[in-house]
Amino acid sequence: MDKYLRRKDSSSRTDDDEPSTSVTKKLKKVVKRKYDEDYIKYGFLWCGDETAPRLQRIICSDQLSNESMVPSKLKLHLYSSHPSCANKDKQYFKVLRTKKNRRNL
Repeated sequence: MDKYLRRKDSSSRTDDDEPSTSVTKKLKKVVKRKYDEDYIKYGFLWCGDETAPRLQRIICSDQLSNESMVPSKLKLHLYSSHPSCANKDKQYFKVLRTKKNRRNL
């Protein structure tokens, strides 16, 4: 029966043969999204750096991160935070944008 059992031979194994115990972390791929002019229909403008723009809400001037520059998240923000403006069209938000630009000048 002893011939079928595997025994660890402590003399043949060295510390170099053991696998490393350090934990390797997987780095999350960072996607830098670009502003699409179609986001105005959700009531968002871009602000900040052109290489990594941030979204700014026309109605409340809240800023969202670059990671939230996804149409589904923008739509969710519009319907949950500003339900009164959820059914407004693109032209409504364009008028608000021009009014906001005039105030900032």
